[in-house]
Amino acid sequence: MAGTCPHCGIHISGQLRHCPHCNEYCLQTQDTCPECGEKLEPIPVVTAEKDEIVEDKASSNESKKKKSYKSIGWTCVFVLISSLFAFAGYYYYTTEQMRQKEQSDYERLANMTDPKTFRQFLDDYPESQHFDEVNERMLALQAEAEEWQRLLQNVNRAALARFVQKYPTTLRKRACEDMLDSIDWQEAVAVGNENAITDYLARHPFGRYTSEAAEIKNALLLSKVTVAERTMIRGTLESFFAKVIANQDIEAARAAIPDSMINFCGKDNADAEAIIQYANEKKEKDVIGLHYVIAQQMSVRKETLHDGSIGYSAEFNLQETISRSDTKQPMSNIYRVSALVNQEQKIVRMSISK
Repeated sequence: MAGTCPHCGIHISGQLRHCPHCNEYCLQTQDTCPECGEKLEPIPVVTAEKDEIVEDKASSNESKKKKSYKSIGWTCVFVLISSLFAFAGYYYYTTEQMRQKEQSDYERLANMTDPKTFRQFLDDYPESQHFDEVNERMLALQAEAEEWQRLLQNVNRAALARFVQKYPTTLRKRACEDMLDSIDWQEAVAVGNENAITDYLARHPFGRYTSEAAEIKNALLLSKVTVAERTMIRGTLESFFAKVIANQDIEAARAAIPDSMINFCGKDNADAEAIIQYANEKKEKDVIGLHYVIAQQMSVRKETLHDGSIGYSAEFNLQETISRSDTKQPMSNIYRVSALVNQEQKIVRMSISK
């Protein structure tokens, strides 16, 4: 078991064998037993071991090389497959991104009217499956845009109607409707009566000016004077001229007005006495009597008074017939009268002029 002989120092580890004759230990390299002197068969132990070691190392190295080559091969295969999958994934991703962008740009064209936008799509996607369709729409929009520019130079109802009829699916249809709406509203306001406003609302029930039209219509309805109201105004004014001006009745004057008129023939805050003074001035000299007739045509409309209440504004011609002692003097006059009467049938303002 010792590496070397403890007596002489010779290397003995793995170098000993038993003598087949005396069974004593001897070196494997000895050809004669030092104990019994018998010849021994030489055994090339060292050489055999070295060859075996070399052979084992060679086998081991060869195995390692094979394993190394095999490992490198599998690594290369893995890298190649991974690269293929990565390239395929990248190609699919970029292709899908381009497809989605093309579809998005195509759908966006649905709300476009500018031919330049369609031209840009054709330039960006020359291989698109929508190429022919987009090109056809672009040409149609070019023709429509040219006609639209001509229309804008002279906008009128007839031109707008022709444009919509020629291009029924145009995206400019809403713009045409807005223009028609504005034209009809301006005409209705210019006319200003109830029929014009009603006609506008019938044409454009959801138009831009429906709120204003409804307010004006309500105001017109409120300002509409009934036959009974018109008769009441005429009676009040006829009584005023017959009793107050023709007969100079001061009590009738007080009953015909509030405490005072806002204005009477140019005089502010005119009371009953001021009105009677005006009437007396008409009966000077040779005047025997006065008689007044209001013309049949009388314009009456409602008006908001200073206190917020509703009054009646009347305008009419007044014929004055004069009884004179001097028949050579003028016997009649025509006056233009403007009067404002409140709800209590009191005259709050009046002007009388030839």
